Amino acid sequence: MASAARILLLELALLVLQQAAAVTFPGDAAALASLKSAVDAATVPAYSCLASWDFARDPCAAFPCGVRCYSPPNSSYHRVTGVSLDPAGYSGMLPGTVFTSLPFLAFLSLASNRFHGALPAGSPLPPSLRVLDLSGNAFSGEIPASLFTPASSLEELYLSRNAFSGGIPPQVASLSALKRMELQHNGLTGSLPRMGAMRSLAYLDLSGNALSGSLLDAPGRLPSSLVSVVARNNSFAGPLPAAAMAALPAMRVLDLTGNALIGAVPGAAFAHPSLQQLRLGSNQLGTVEEAPDGGASSQLVELDLSGNRLTGRLPGCVAAMPRLAVVGLDRNRFTGGIPNQYAARVAADGPTDKWVPFVRLMLQGNYLCGALPSQLRQLKEDGAVVSLADNCLPRCPHKFSFCRGAPQKSIATCPKCYP
Repeated sequence: MASAARILLLELALLVLQQAAAVTFPGDAAALASLKSAVDAATVPAYSCLASWDFARDPCAAFPCGVRCYSPPNSSYHRVTGVSLDPAGYSGMLPGTVFTSLPFLAFLSLASNRFHGALPAGSPLPPSLRVLDLSGNAFSGEIPASLFTPASSLEELYLSRNAFSGGIPPQVASLSALKRMELQHNGLTGSLPRMGAMRSLAYLDLSGNALSGSLLDAPGRLPSSLVSVVARNNSFAGPLPAAAMAALPAMRVLDLTGNALIGAVPGAAFAHPSLQQLRLGSNQLGTVEEAPDGGASSQLVELDLSGNRLTGRLPGCVAAMPRLAVVGLDRNRFTGGIPNQYAARVAADGPTDKWVPFVRLMLQGNYLCGALPSQLRQLKEDGAVVSLADNCLPRCPHKFSFCRGAPQKSIATCPKCYP
């Protein structure tokens, strides 16, 4: 037994010596050197991480920051698995060797710097790469389709806040392991490729581009795994089919503010099993369908339908949604009186066994008329945020904070009131 123990200790000692003697694989060191040489030296502050990269020393053994390494079994070399530069304002172009010569690379972040130019094209991302974060730079040109292949292990893709143009390459749909994709605030155009095969995708942000076509035209356009869909300030058009929303059963956030959606807000959205935030402001929607169950099963916490063309009475189901706390129905064409149930929700001191109070109720810029519900007159100054400005409520005195702001419309522009 003692002999066996000595052998084990000897083997461990040899392993430690081998690891201590291991050096960075030459190709990996050369790829790191190409990255540093691609950065304008005038944009490398003396205090920065990249300034500490001294290639007279071994990168994996001696670089104090920015590089993570791994020693594969039975190898005398360290391999680079992660490159993460600090946001020091580095300016330069991304050399293709970072993708082609670091086969063990699992994490690459150049976020919040001033890298520019086109991304390297012609070669796929390293199959081991799980996180690619190039957000907050000045990269431009099209996103190369060649980067994405079915062999990819990519789980997180951050290309936001750059100057990319052109369409989203259909090849992204081959990224079966991708969980998060953030492409917001670029200059992307065209329609969204069919992404139904991306069975792991949970978070998608496309905001602040010039994308067009339909986002929810039919089941299968987006994967059923999605939890959050944010596509603010694009040019997506068309209706919101109830079937397409039902095909996204895990969705908690849907934010399509600032697009060109038309038609009705489907009542099925109010009965969705997971949806908590529905933001459809600043579109061209014309009507609101009532919830099929009157709103009782709704999971919504926030509803924003402001800045559309919605007509008719304020939807009664809104007042019955038990978890709803933030309501934006302003800048539409709603008519009729303010339901007592709305007033009861904003004036409540606390939750009841049926609902929580409204903490925000924005109704300004409509054609609401009639008398103020008595509950509103009891609203405390430090209570819920409510606005009734710019309606057809001549008996809405400025002594109430919710009546202040833009004056009420003239009688000539107001329709006949049906409280």
